[in-house]
Amino acid sequence: MSLMDQLFPANHKTTFVVDHTPYFGLASNSHIKMDFTKRPSGGIPPAPIFKSMWTCSIEAVLEYCRIVWDLFPEGKLIRVISSDMQSRTLNNWSSSQQNVNYMLHHLSSLGPPAKLVPNPNRDYSVVYGFRTAAEAMIECTTAQMDQAAKKNNIEVQNKCRTVIITSARDNPSIDNLMSMFHNEIIKSNKYVSQPNSMSINHCHLVIINTYPDSITCEVTDRPPHPISPMLDLEVHSIPASKIGIKISNLLLKHYNLASTTVTGIPMKEEQNASSSANYDVEIYHAATAHTTILNANVADAKAVVAKKEGADYETIKLKWCTPRANNNLPDIHSCTTLHRITPVDINSRPSACLITFLLNGRSVLLEMIKQGGGKSMSHVLKSYNGEIYIHTVSSGRTVLEDPPAISEGPGGKVTQYRVADFGTFMKLNLLQPTKRKQTEDKNYIDDAKEKLKKQTAYWPLITSSTIIFNLKQYTEPMLSLMVKDNISDQEVMNCKQCIYSLMAAESKNEHLITPSLSNPRKIMKKDDQYKSMWAELETFLKSNLYTENHCKVLQCLFECRGKLDEEKIIEKTLMRFKKSLADRPSVIRATTDSPMSPPLTQQTGIKHNIAHKAVAADPNSVMYLQIVQDQDNRRVNPPSRPQFAGRLKSIQKRNGNLFAKLYQHIDDDTDAKGAK
Repeated sequence: MSLMDQLFPANHKTTFVVDHTPYFGLASNSHIKMDFTKRPSGGIPPAPIFKSMWTCSIEAVLEYCRIVWDLFPEGKLIRVISSDMQSRTLNNWSSSQQNVNYMLHHLSSLGPPAKLVPNPNRDYSVVYGFRTAAEAMIECTTAQMDQAAKKNNIEVQNKCRTVIITSARDNPSIDNLMSMFHNEIIKSNKYVSQPNSMSINHCHLVIINTYPDSITCEVTDRPPHPISPMLDLEVHSIPASKIGIKISNLLLKHYNLASTTVTGIPMKEEQNASSSANYDVEIYHAATAHTTILNANVADAKAVVAKKEGADYETIKLKWCTPRANNNLPDIHSCTTLHRITPVDINSRPSACLITFLLNGRSVLLEMIKQGGGKSMSHVLKSYNGEIYIHTVSSGRTVLEDPPAISEGPGGKVTQYRVADFGTFMKLNLLQPTKRKQTEDKNYIDDAKEKLKKQTAYWPLITSSTIIFNLKQYTEPMLSLMVKDNISDQEVMNCKQCIYSLMAAESKNEHLITPSLSNPRKIMKKDDQYKSMWAELETFLKSNLYTENHCKVLQCLFECRGKLDEEKIIEKTLMRFKKSLADRPSVIRATTDSPMSPPLTQQTGIKHNIAHKAVAADPNSVMYLQIVQDQDNRRVNPPSRPQFAGRLKSIQKRNGNLFAKLYQHIDDDTDAKGAK
């Protein structure tokens, strides 16, 4: 990504065009929650009041704006345009109008959509907002004008995004809207006047088609795809009651955000202050705050990642850790990143309590629960100057710590590296310069990289993070054979024998790992040991499925463990391998090393320009047919370039090599000089 893409990406300017036609006054399936605390007992509850499509849409847009402005006080600008009989702009690019209070004030004066009454004199359409959106996108923001005024020979790119919320009948109607918007962009680019405006270089168009929950819609979703060099299109079709969830999902993608759910927050009950319960609060922040977790152990990362209920995105679940009083946690812990946060549901009581707790100067530790049952501190929540931040706690080493030790002894915390296994691994993958010339269709460097990639698909670094590599009396030679590109039937039997040995050890209730003070798994029970061992062995075998014989070893494991559902996956994999073998060409490509190729003879020189009938090759071989075709072509179309004179006058020696005498006329010149 270039510097200009980082300074002015597509999310620098975002324009919302919201349909304000009478159709959006229809009711959706989303009702307004009302709590009547003083309702008489036995009374009839009031009928539910449903939100209109306009209310659902504008609430989702305002929540989109609130989250963006909370996380990005500067640099991320949003404009909202409503369209019915004409377009109305609710704000501009000025920083004073980039806040929720200003938007709410202008929305109150806008009012709800008009009633749905047929009137031929009134033409309601969302199209009126397209020209206003295009004119807004060509307007320069303060940051763009400042960058252009620097005159540093760097062209400022005007990239933007437009989100249209409307209701269409079918896919051709969506195409018609896209075409009209595209035309408005082209027209606006023709009337650009410097220095307050600039041409639109690229626009990301997102059309959200919404409709009442009681009907079905024929509009289908479309992933982002280019329409022209300056326009990309993305289409989403969603009921009005779920438009808020869809816009939240788009928000995470547009601004590279991530979700964290703080679980287990103790909070007193509102009705009964003497009792307390645990609540969860979801917050948004920059996605880079989760880099450390997602790049850590894969099993631990999967243990904390969960899909958000009712949404299409994932959230990281971190546990609340009871903070200590009068502590300054970010000062005593090494933090790597710092990002603003904002709650997803700002009106809920748990969110309000968590925000109030942090704004009072307290800090909150967040713990990551690992798959093995352990936990480690991963993040810290703390406020500065009324802004709440999430700190990523460093899980690795700092420059202030001692360097890690390779072997047992003082100096480091990690002293269980698989040094001997790594030495063996390096010997097996020793790179040497090749003596053969590198052909065009084969790259030895890429082959070496591919081999390393296969053998390191699953390779634990320390002994405490693996079980099967510590049980070589059971798992060898299976560990060495499975990383090979091809294994024979006898090697498959050897691998299966290792699995049978582990099954026998489990039936005898033998200890897999000897308890010791240096082994952190000393407290694991036998059942837990075997459970972890089988899971790790399955992961190892799945990482090394290269041929049909490799699949047979994994199938043996599933049969021993009684996993019938997994056997279906193996059957599909085997069928894929067999199909790939059947699709291969039956003719072996002829090379100089092929047994069907003719002997190595020189085809040049006076004594060796032999006819194709004298070629010592099988008349039915591919090499024979190729030679015949080449010599026929030479007779019809002789080579345009003449052969080298030295090669034509060369003679063949007994060993088959060609011999050409250099300076053949040097003797003639000497005799001529002597005669003079």
